[in-house]
Amino acid sequence: MSAMSPWFLTAVFAAMFGPVAVQAAADVTAPAGRVVGLEQDVDGTTVNMFLGIPFAQPPVGARRFRRAEPLQPWDGVYNATRKPNACIQLATTLGSAVVPDLQINTPLSEDCLYLNVWQPTPLPTAAAVMVWIYGGSFQSGSSALDLYDGRYLAATEGVLVVSVNYRLSTLGFAYSGTDAAPGNMGLTDQVLALQWVQDNIASFGGDPAKVTVFGESAGGMSAGFLLMSPESRGLFNRAIMQSGTAVLNPLVYPRPADGAYDSTKALAGSLGCTTEEGPAAMMNCLREKDAESLVASSPPIYPVIDGTFISDNPEKALIDGEFEHMDILLGTNSDEGMLFFILFGLPGYTVGSETSITRDQFKQNVRAMTIGLNDLAVEAVAFQYTDWRRPDDSDMYRDALDTVLTDWSFVCPAFRTARAHTRVGRTAYMYDFVHRPSNSLAPDWAGTLHTDEIQFVFGRPLNAAMGYTAEEVDLSRRMMRYWANFAKTGNPNNNGEVAWSPYTESSRGVLMLDTDAPRMVTGQKARECALWENYVPTLLNNTAMAEEPEQCVAVAESSSAALWGQSLTVVLLLNFIKDIISFITAAIFVVL
Repeated sequence: MSAMSPWFLTAVFAAMFGPVAVQAAADVTAPAGRVVGLEQDVDGTTVNMFLGIPFAQPPVGARRFRRAEPLQPWDGVYNATRKPNACIQLATTLGSAVVPDLQINTPLSEDCLYLNVWQPTPLPTAAAVMVWIYGGSFQSGSSALDLYDGRYLAATEGVLVVSVNYRLSTLGFAYSGTDAAPGNMGLTDQVLALQWVQDNIASFGGDPAKVTVFGESAGGMSAGFLLMSPESRGLFNRAIMQSGTAVLNPLVYPRPADGAYDSTKALAGSLGCTTEEGPAAMMNCLREKDAESLVASSPPIYPVIDGTFISDNPEKALIDGEFEHMDILLGTNSDEGMLFFILFGLPGYTVGSETSITRDQFKQNVRAMTIGLNDLAVEAVAFQYTDWRRPDDSDMYRDALDTVLTDWSFVCPAFRTARAHTRVGRTAYMYDFVHRPSNSLAPDWAGTLHTDEIQFVFGRPLNAAMGYTAEEVDLSRRMMRYWANFAKTGNPNNNGEVAWSPYTESSRGVLMLDTDAPRMVTGQKARECALWENYVPTLLNNTAMAEEPEQCVAVAESSSAALWGQSLTVVLLLNFIKDIISFITAAIFVVL
């Protein structure tokens, strides 16, 4: 394809392309073409900001549901002075009272595959590059959010900051098992953006051999999937995963191919599209539907084990070492679960009230969150997370449910990921963010929420107009330095501060991040993760055998087999009682 003309770009990108009438413009000529952005003063340092640079053909019309295609170099000058469109998603104000910074702030459009670059000055040579991937459960989010403004990180640490858009929900993850909708299009959008970085970032002063992907929640999961995918090999060399890994929640992410196809078929059927004439006809019909209506009608659609981008179950890939062996930095926030309980209105988690939950509600919610647990497993979990010094305290159960979700879905998956990387000879640095921001709109009992660390990673407290405390400014500077040092060298440590020791299986060391002096804590969550990773699976396996002895003997219909089954149940129950007594004794020792 020949180079595109200015007229073509004007048609495709509307007002984004054309004459530049901007004072103090920044100008870069890259292999993709010439771009003009804005100069910004950041506490006496100039940062060049290039917003809304296209990295793919617009995924519209016949390209909807397909893998994005690279954009050919353009002629003329591209106006990179406005934030890009957000990818189509369900418009909602959910959470606006607690986390307003996550509300979409630019128009929604299918034409959304753009990225942003923040370039420090003096202009760097071979600077480290940090590529941000936003979160939002693969259903929402945008690189244009003010929360992800890269100016302070670029100015303070001398790194190039890039943030990228990727398709979401049905438009990003519909699956037909064919090229018509191969699944994981949102993830391959990220790969295409990383390829753009490889091809163009040197023109901005970046080193394509020093690219770190970093992201939060679904962005952290994306980094984990990129580590596992053969399609992203050579596109980055380090990864930072904040509150998300490839094994964050195996009940939801990623889905088996048949389940993903069933979800897409269900959507098609609900919109009047035939599902009996094969995937091609089904997807052609869905291409004719209005994009907003499509997403509004869709059930949540997630990444899929497609056999190509995600070739296997991520848990198995971790165990087998089937991932890119590179150094990682990862961690969680102390109260990850609270935000989800608040957003979805779980009884006992109401903003503006001091409500709490009973022990029965606690156990019911444990069962609902961790699908597949039987009564004995729920009792084991309830025992582990009960503070037996105050077993009748309903506030304790409110907090304990948060800890259950935080450990099961965030903390223990992070430890499994760190362990897998160290077992193949790489280094992992782990953190626990425990500071409750002074500007938090959540109730005091909610603690340190999911997403709370992002503002500190991007240096938002350095903006005096935001009203952060001096201690929070120091915390933000420290975190930016840790993240940037890791991107530059693979070692986050700051001179003159406590050493951030790498994770080892024996130490389980974690750096605690708050406004106090940084400190290492060892043995973190060892008992809780042993419960989820060892005890509960063994308990479920043993009790399943007891409930279905016919699977274990060939003479299931005989009276002797029935007697054997009864005996097995008794033996397993006795073993369970012995195990739980041992478990209780050890736990009480910890509590006391």
